[in-house]
Amino acid sequence: MSWLDALIIGLMEVIAVFPGASRSGTTIAGGMLRGFDRPSAARFSFLMSGPILLAAGIYQSLQVFNMSGLTEFLPNLVVGFVTAAVVGWLSIKWLIGYLGRRSLYIFAIYCALVGVLLLFTQFI
Repeated sequence: MSWLDALIIGLMEVIAVFPGASRSGTTIAGGMLRGFDRPSAARFSFLMSGPILLAAGIYQSLQVFNMSGLTEFLPNLVVGFVTAAVVGWLSIKWLIGYLGRRSLYIFAIYCALVGVLLLFTQFI
């Protein structure tokens, strides 16, 4: 991987602002356009999301600490955090394994159809 690969894959995230576009899908597609195999492109896509998710998590955590009655909500927040972390990790692990065996064409078609439908409903 070169810095140009990382730059182009990062720029693919811009496409995700359009309805129906998936951030991970666009960055995986960008990696594949740069010659990566599907599992490697997916790994890099999820590695790219790490810093922004960490920053968003820290930002939201700081806001939670300023909530009144935090001690009442803290057990629920901890359970939700742990559950989200475990399910997220298992989902990413499953997706990378899936991409090693299958393509994303069906997912891409689904995203395109949803995007067109959403754009169509916005103009009505």
